[in-house]
Amino acid sequence: MVSIEVTKDEHIKDILNIYGYYVLNSAATFEVEVPEYDDFYNRVKTIQEKYPYLVALYNEKVAGFAYAAPLRNRKAYDYSCETTIYIHNEFLNKSIGKALYNKLFDYLKRQNIINIYACITGSNEESILFHEKLGFEKAAHFHKCGYKFNTWHDILWLEKIISNHSNTPSPFINFNDL
Repeated sequence: MVSIEVTKDEHIKDILNIYGYYVLNSAATFEVEVPEYDDFYNRVKTIQEKYPYLVALYNEKVAGFAYAAPLRNRKAYDYSCETTIYIHNEFLNKSIGKALYNKLFDYLKRQNIINIYACITGSNEESILFHEKLGFEKAAHFHKCGYKFNTWHDILWLEKIISNHSNTPSPFINFNDL
């Protein structure tokens, strides 16, 4: 059984373990060393000051996480965000990612976010297909911009529009104020 929750302090070690697997074994992230716990903890807490950071629990075990973060740090970008998602390698293909993103998107709509972006390594076809199935479309392609595991990697920026672009959009709402 899958449940989606807002990340709590007790989840962060498990989230870091999931993320660390991808740091060490894939080009899904361009980090090459697993972050120290304190640094990672601070990253989570900084994101949670304004945006949702969610975990998926599968039979009460942390099976994945997803969060939103600012696309850029200028006021005009308040209606756009970048999303990130990682699923524990033992829990792939169980619809956990879809459940996480659906809940994340619900929160983002309530925050008056309109544009969602995902930055994905070009060789990560599974993630690209996953995002496309959820309505993301290719917006940009950067060639050979990351070097990891003795290989140059492209990145793709995908976008999903989740609300209407009005001339007077409702103001951004901090996640903690929902």
